[in-house]
Amino acid sequence: MSIELTVTSARRDTGLMLTWLGGLILLVFLWALLISRQANLLCAVVITIPLVSLAFRKPETAIVWTLVYVILLGDLRRVVAEVGTAPAFDPLLLILPAVTFILAVPLLLRLRLNEPLSKSVLALLFIMAVQVFNPIQGGIGVGLSGVFFYVVPILWFFIGREYGTPELIERIIYKVVLPLGVCAALLGLSQTFIGFLPYQQDWIDQVGKVYTSLFIGSSVRPFGFSVSAAEYATLLELSVALAVAAYFSSRRLWIGAVPILFAALVLSGGRGLTIKLVMALSVLWVAKREQRFSSLKLAGMAALGGTALLALSLVAGIFAAPAESSSHSKSAAGDALAHQLGGLAHPLDDRYSSAGLHSNMVATGFLTGFTNPLGRGLGATTFAAQKLGTDSVSGSSELDFSDMFIALGLVGGVVYIAVVGFGLRAAFQYIRRVRRSAAIPVLALLVATLGGWLIEGQYSTCALVFFILGSVVHRRQDERLAADSLRLARTTF
Repeated sequence: MSIELTVTSARRDTGLMLTWLGGLILLVFLWALLISRQANLLCAVVITIPLVSLAFRKPETAIVWTLVYVILLGDLRRVVAEVGTAPAFDPLLLILPAVTFILAVPLLLRLRLNEPLSKSVLALLFIMAVQVFNPIQGGIGVGLSGVFFYVVPILWFFIGREYGTPELIERIIYKVVLPLGVCAALLGLSQTFIGFLPYQQDWIDQVGKVYTSLFIGSSVRPFGFSVSAAEYATLLELSVALAVAAYFSSRRLWIGAVPILFAALVLSGGRGLTIKLVMALSVLWVAKREQRFSSLKLAGMAALGGTALLALSLVAGIFAAPAESSSHSKSAAGDALAHQLGGLAHPLDDRYSSAGLHSNMVATGFLTGFTNPLGRGLGATTFAAQKLGTDSVSGSSELDFSDMFIALGLVGGVVYIAVVGFGLRAAFQYIRRVRRSAAIPVLALLVATLGGWLIEGQYSTCALVFFILGSVVHRRQDERLAADSLRLARTTF
């Protein structure tokens, strides 16, 4: 007995000594980064350690804090860049993939598929893995950029399938996305009416020459604390949809956030997102009353959405400035409103709207899947393809459906459409199985972001969408339902 106690004590002392030694080495390493002004790497290490530890010990908590991190990632990068020396590649961008692989790889190794949505997502993941090595895109570096932008969000589907309980979904929606969405809206409104903080203005000065879509006329689009103005607008759009869905599902206080969120969305200049939001709210209006959906009810949703869009266009036409008024407003808010109202009032007029240009890009993207059925490579629609690729026609079509036809070819594009179709069907079925405070917001988020589930550079929204998508076929829930059905059948028999 005394020998066993001695051995146990020795092991405990050894473990304690190794812990202190590791901590000391880590402190020295962090101090070296600090004095060498490697603020990005220092911040990445400090954030990665707790998130990775949580990923091993408490995956649900790691999921929540990782989503918080990626939503705040844009401003965090801007602050850190102001303090230290900007590296060639920002290590802060590697935190999301690191946590994602730690959470997802063990799940893939013991994967058991029971439903068509999961099977189609796995098929899509396999096609993406093959397309990493497509030589047309211009090299393995471009293909790896596709892994960063597309494979990482797809892996969040399997994370949601494993851990996405209704309780965790409600925690993410009501304690992370909606509060941070409101904060982003307030910051964006401040950027529109007051101006940008010094470190934000420095970032604008650095990227303004290449990031031309950041501007509306002579004014800069607001971007909140997101990595881009596009991601900021998407966060606002899905937050409006979630707030309305919360109201429909008895979380009524969140309706008070809608005016702030919608005002920020309008002033973000995202006309396409405004249109998608109107369609999403039309779906929610029907979904809040019905638990079973037929083709007739789906047609009713489409008709209601079309009527709402027509009304929106008519109202916008009343306030839109005439085309002859070519001078821009003297304020950022004026430029944003003119941009928004002009496009909504005259969607087919090239003087007001870029809908024709975007339609051509989307049509070309779909056509590419037929003219080049083997695909151009996973990274062909990313920024890397434009810098490093050899294919002169590479680039995003700004719609995930057509992007997948460009990158993955005909089969990959069709599989992605299947993923979306099975996903929406599962979301409608989810309403019948789960309490409405979780189910209605889930449907709202998926419908509101349709067409942007997988868009490059929108780290937070894409990961969130695929986590939510995985939660509608949550593995443990489906197993419990199957067990209950089997038990009921045996009892009846």
